[in-house]
Amino acid sequence: MEQFLIGVDMGGTNVRMGIITPDGNVVRKDHYPIDASKRALELIETLILKLKDLIQKELKDPKQLIGIGVGIAGLINMKKGIISESPNIRDLKDFRLRDFLEKEIPYPIALENDANAFTLGEGWMGAAKGCKHYCGITLGTGVGGGMVVEGRILHGTEGMAGEVGHMVIDPEGPLCSCGGRGCLEVYASGTAVRRMALEAVAKENGLFKLSQGDLKNLNSENVFEAAKSGEIAAKKIFHEMGVYLGLGLVNLIHLFNPEKIVIGGKVSEAWEYFFPSAIRTVQERSMKGPRETVEIVKARCGDDAGMLGAAYSALIRTRLDR
Repeated sequence: MEQFLIGVDMGGTNVRMGIITPDGNVVRKDHYPIDASKRALELIETLILKLKDLIQKELKDPKQLIGIGVGIAGLINMKKGIISESPNIRDLKDFRLRDFLEKEIPYPIALENDANAFTLGEGWMGAAKGCKHYCGITLGTGVGGGMVVEGRILHGTEGMAGEVGHMVIDPEGPLCSCGGRGCLEVYASGTAVRRMALEAVAKENGLFKLSQGDLKNLNSENVFEAAKSGEIAAKKIFHEMGVYLGLGLVNLIHLFNPEKIVIGGKVSEAWEYFFPSAIRTVQERSMKGPRETVEIVKARCGDDAGMLGAAYSALIRTRLDR
C-alpha cells in the first residue's frame, strides 16, 4: 500500500498543506488564509478540520498516512511539543500543540520551527539536496534560520537553536523586536528594508512616490520595485542590507563550516541588488579555508519549502519511532 505524509506550513497570513510521498513528490497541495482576528484555539481547530477534510478526500485508505508535520513560526520546545512563543499567533504561547493535534487526529505529529522546516525542505528536495552540513536563512518580515549538522537539524537543548536573525551585528544598532539591539533582523529583513526606506524618504522623493504618498504603504516590495526602475536610493538600501547580511554569513561560515548556505524568503527576490555586497563582505571578512568550501545559493523550492520540510520532519519521526 502506497504511503503518504502531510506537510503543513502555518504562516502569518496563510496555511499551506500538501500530501507528499516519502521520496518528496508533492501529489496534492492546498492553502487557505488565516483570520488574524481569531484566537489561537479557533485557528488550530480550523487547521484540524482542514486536515481531516484533506485526508478524507485525497486518501483512499486513512492507513496510507504515516505522519503529519507542522511548521510554525516561533520558539518550540521540541521535547514537550509546546509552542513557547509565536510571533504570528500571540495567544498560542505555552500551548501544547502536539498533544492537542494528536488527540484530535490519530497520527504521529512532528512540530518544527518554520525556518527549520524551510531548511529541511531545501535539504530534502531543493538547493541543498545531498548536503550533510548546511545552513538555511529566510529573509521575510524577520530573519529566520536553521542549521543542519551531520545530516540532522540542530535543535539545541530545548529545540530553540538557529535564531539566526538575532545574532548581534552591531551592539549599538537599532532596537530589535526581541528587545536587543543591532540584530541581523534589523538590517536584513523586510522590516529592515522598510525602516531604511523611511529614513531615506526625506531625501529621495522617488521612494515616497512609490508609496502612493502614504508612508504607511511603504514596504520592502516598493523598495524592490524602485530598485528595478533604477532608483539610486533603493539600490543603496539593498547594498547596505547586503553588507550586514554578509556579516551574518561570515559568522555562520566560521561557526558551522557548511557546504552550503541557502537563502530564501520573500526578500530574496531582490537577490541581484543585495547579493553582490553580501558576497563581497564574505570574501573580505571570512577565513580562507571555510570560505573556499562554502557555496551560498538561492533557495529552489519556493513556497513549497516549508511544507516539504514539515513533511520531512514527520518522516524522520516515523523512522525514529520504529
